[in-house]
Amino acid sequence: MDDRGLVARARAGDLAAADELLARHQRTAYTAALRLLGAPADAEDVAQEALVRAFTHLAELHAGADFAPWLRRIAVNLSLNVLRRRGRIRFESLDAPPPAARGEGGAAARPEPADEGQRTPEEAALGAAEWGRLEGVLRRLPDEQRVAVVLRDVYGYDLAEVAALQRCGLSAAKMRVSRGRAALRRLLRESGPAAEAGAGPGDISGEGAAV
Repeated sequence: MDDRGLVARARAGDLAAADELLARHQRTAYTAALRLLGAPADAEDVAQEALVRAFTHLAELHAGADFAPWLRRIAVNLSLNVLRRRGRIRFESLDAPPPAARGEGGAAARPEPADEGQRTPEEAALGAAEWGRLEGVLRRLPDEQRVAVVLRDVYGYDLAEVAALQRCGLSAAKMRVSRGRAALRRLLRESGPAAEAGAGPGDISGEGAAV
């Protein structure tokens, strides 16, 4: 059964369908949290909380909307909350952040990248081994830069959304993305020659790399 069928049955009170849906996409939540937080233990905690919230707020998922991007949005929001509470991301007070950055439910109206079960363009270009290497290098970036690069180049948010999600000005978001990309290229060069021969750092640094 596809996700929408499971969502419909879960909304009707079918706990087995809900369990299958959450088990199918637990890696989606974990991967999103790990990319932003950089620590497996923290990512595990956030992923579990995201799954619980998705289950308890399933009625808020817009009709016809895909479950995986919605769950990913919840995990992203929760991860950013963790970073803010710990003072690892500086943010400005915004009077009215865009709804897509504010809501946990179906507020995201923009297209989302493919689920973790499918290969993104970056993964296709780098191959499984190189993508795993890129993930490791991403975790070495400063928190603000890592978050900006992941949001912009991995999940395809535009700069206004990156600024809203990080609660910073547009110029600050641009700077964090730019510095993060530069640091990522440098770390990839330092980590081995494969990065220079592959498409990864060049693709991920360009505007066209966004999913």
